[in-house]
This record gives sequence, structure tokens and C-alpha cells, in this order.
Amino acid sequence: MPHSFLFGHLITLAKVSMKYKIPRDGNGQWIFHHLQKEFPEIANQGIVYMDPWPIGYPILTVYNPEMMAQFTQENSLPKYWAMGQVEFKPFTDGEDLVNLDGAEWKAARSIFNPGFSIKNLLSLVPDMTDEVLVFRERLQKAAESGEVVKLEDYTTDVTVDVVGRAVLGTRLETQTKPNRLMATMKSQLSLIFLELDLKKFLDPLRPLKHWIYNRIIRNELVPYIHNTAQNYEKIEGPKTIVALALKSYVNETKDYAARGNIPPKFMERVVKHIKIFMFAGHDTTATVLAYIYYLLHKHPDKAAKLYEEHDEVLGTDPAAAADLIKADPTLLNKMPYTIAILRETLRLFPPVGGSIRESPPGHFLTHPKTGVRYPTHGFMMHSSGATLMRDPLYWKDADSFIPERFMVRDENDPLYPPKNAWRPFEMGPRNCIGQELVSVEVRLILALTAREFDFEDAYPEDAPSWMGDKAYQVTNPEIAATAHIKDGLPVRIKVRSPAN
Repeated sequence: MPHSFLFGHLITLAKVSMKYKIPRDGNGQWIFHHLQKEFPEIANQGIVYMDPWPIGYPILTVYNPEMMAQFTQENSLPKYWAMGQVEFKPFTDGEDLVNLDGAEWKAARSIFNPGFSIKNLLSLVPDMTDEVLVFRERLQKAAESGEVVKLEDYTTDVTVDVVGRAVLGTRLETQTKPNRLMATMKSQLSLIFLELDLKKFLDPLRPLKHWIYNRIIRNELVPYIHNTAQNYEKIEGPKTIVALALKSYVNETKDYAARGNIPPKFMERVVKHIKIFMFAGHDTTATVLAYIYYLLHKHPDKAAKLYEEHDEVLGTDPAAAADLIKADPTLLNKMPYTIAILRETLRLFPPVGGSIRESPPGHFLTHPKTGVRYPTHGFMMHSSGATLMRDPLYWKDADSFIPERFMVRDENDPLYPPKNAWRPFEMGPRNCIGQELVSVEVRLILALTAREFDFEDAYPEDAPSWMGDKAYQVTNPEIAATAHIKDGLPVRIKVRSPAN
């Protein structure tokens, strides 16, 4: 690619952005997709070296799934240093499950793995169902009003409340009234930037704001933590994330009175883990759920298959579904097409475009077909999963919404998902611990709402379109820079009649 001594590849990136009409608010993960289109002869080598100086770190973007596997699966390299020490440092000091590495990460992962097992998550479903019923009631009221609403606001509130049950074991009630914990966390997340944001970077009050927000969030979480520690033995049934975080401390502190004096260092670490779970736990689900409703409206034939599956598993009366699922949460495991819709939506609109890793000295990536070895040290290694999951080299009709591809079992079928090519949660040991939670949440929410409501997008006729959609993925400066849906997806909600 053309390179400038003064501006690195920035001029090239600007030209690509103009050529492909990338909107100013378009999410940055898609620049790699358009670079692949502009320079296919380079991208076909499996990697592209980029120099975004002076606004970013030298980056090596990987497009080949087998080469991605070399540094995320076969040899899982550490997360790139800037994630924990720059981007998330004000939020958690990098001391959380997303950013920790080495023995500390392994110990933390082993503590929390049981909480994210499908068995434990299904045991939480009756409590989650209560939150989804509040969501259904809100959708009903919005439908009756006939007003245009931002659907992502609604999906965010319900997923926050569901995650509140899973992480803290409490009702946060963000769907019905203001919640100080989540309002403060949202304010703090608005200060974080994963792409250069001069307004935020140059804000002289940013450090003070972070200090204030951290203090408020800590004060909100500490009572939950103390209560769980002092009543640990009384907790029956599923284990919440905060209970798992306290397990080792409780086992070592048999004196109930002493449990009220949790060591400050241990308390800080628990708070940081909870913060990252509360953020990551709702953000992905809220976005993908909004996109699912959007895609179901655009593809009524796929929606009909979803309704048919729900009728078959839950009966033809949607009003009875909640009680059935509460009585037997394993019914959610009998919805393969619902899971296929989730996977296909994540393929087309992944909230996170890939993983970034740190390369040790002397490390190389090897192209699986040519055998060419590429040096990686000194570069931020990026697995561009968003690009890969829209690459026609690996996916038939790559830009089309075809959930059926995830129902295919014949490896010779053109629709069969290629090995290592579906990675919205990344792959390998550092894959997203919460992916089963996302799957359970989405299946539950769709089972209780999809048959009753239709969501018609309400973008203006002259609204900009990009990559074939008005609902394209954006970087919202008020939210940490995962990809979100344009304008929060304005919709009119309509009640579906049984005949439909």
C-alpha cells in the first residue's frame, strides 16, 4: 500500500474511506474490510501491515482464518498491552478477565467458568424470565402508543436487568426506573475510547471524572459483595458471578463476623471483575438482539421459520411460553433455528471486529498454503473477524442473511461454515466467557417476544445507507467503541395478529 514518510498509511486509509463512502460515524472495524477490497492482492497473502502513525500503533491485520488460529488458538498470545494499560486502565486498571494475562488470568478464568456453564445459566432462567416479561410489557406499551422508539434503548435495559440477575443476583430495574449504578457506569464508559478521540483525550477533567465514577460504582457494588459474603451458605440454587468471585475468600474465612471486613485489595479486584462483566455482559446482547429484530422484519420467510420452531417447542399460545420455560428451562435447548439466527446475525453484524494480541520477539505467522513466514514482533496483531465473516472466499453469499447455513451438517455443502471462520466471540482459550450467556438470553427473549411483535424500522427516506443498510454499524462516542446500530434503530412496534 502507498506509504508516506510523514503520515504512514493515513493518506491511503483516507482515500479508501472516500472511495467506499465510509460514513463519518461508521465503525472502524470495517476499514479492514474495505482495505481487503481495495488491495486484494495484498490481503490474499493473509495479512496486511499498516502504519497509522501518528494516531495509532503499528498494526498487522490478519485475514486468513488458519493464520488467526496460530496466535489465538494454537498459541494464545497475550492481549495487546494498550488494552489494559491505556484503554481500560481508568475503568479497571486492566485487572479484569478481559485484560489480565498469564497465571492471574488462568486463576480468574477457572473461578468464573462454572458460572457461565450452560447448566448454571439455565438454572438462572426463571429469574431472567421475570425481567423479559417486563421487556414484553414495555414493547406492548410502545406498540399501543404508535410512537417511534429507539429499540436499542429497550434491548439495552432488558439485558442490563438480566445481567444484574446473573452477576449480582438482584433486580436492578433499569427498565422501569433510573438506576444509579448503571447510569454511572454508562457515564464512565462514555469517557473510554478505543479509537482516537481528541475531544475525550484532551478533556482536562477526564481523570477527575473517572475517579468520581469509580468511587460511586464501588460504593454501589460493595453492599452486594458484603451481603453475598455474609450470607454465602444461605444461597441456594445457581451461583451468581459475585458469589463465585467470593468463593475462595469465604472458604478461607469461616468466621461470619469477620466476613464483613473483606481485605481492600481483594475487594478492589472483585469490583473490577464485576464492572467488566456488567459492561461486556449486556453490550453485545443488546446490539445483536436489536439487529435480529431488524433482520426478521426484513426477511419474513426467516421469521416464519422462527415462529414455527417456537410453536413446536412452546405451543401455539405465546402467552403460555413464560410459564413453560420457567418450569423447564431446557426447552431453550430445543431451538436450533433460533440459535442459527443468532449466529448469522453475529456473522453479519459482530459488535467486536476481532482480537488484538501482543507479539513476542522472534514470532512469525506462516501462510498455510504458501509456507511464507511473516514477522510479527513490534506490531499489534489483529484478527479481523468482521472482515473474515463477510469474505466470499469462505462464505457463500457472504452478504446475505441465511441462518440455514448454521443448520448444515454436510461438509461438502457450499453453505457449510468453514473451520475457524465464525469468530464473533473469538476462538481459543481467550474466547469470550459470556458467549453462552448471550445465547441463553437471546433464545429466551426471542421465545417470549418474537411471535407477538413486529419491528418496522423508521429511518427517514433520505437516511444514509452503507454496506446495503441504513442500520449500519456505528461508533457511538457516548458508548465505549464496540459497534452499535445506527441511531439506536428507530422502529415502530406493531402487535402481530395470530393470523400473521
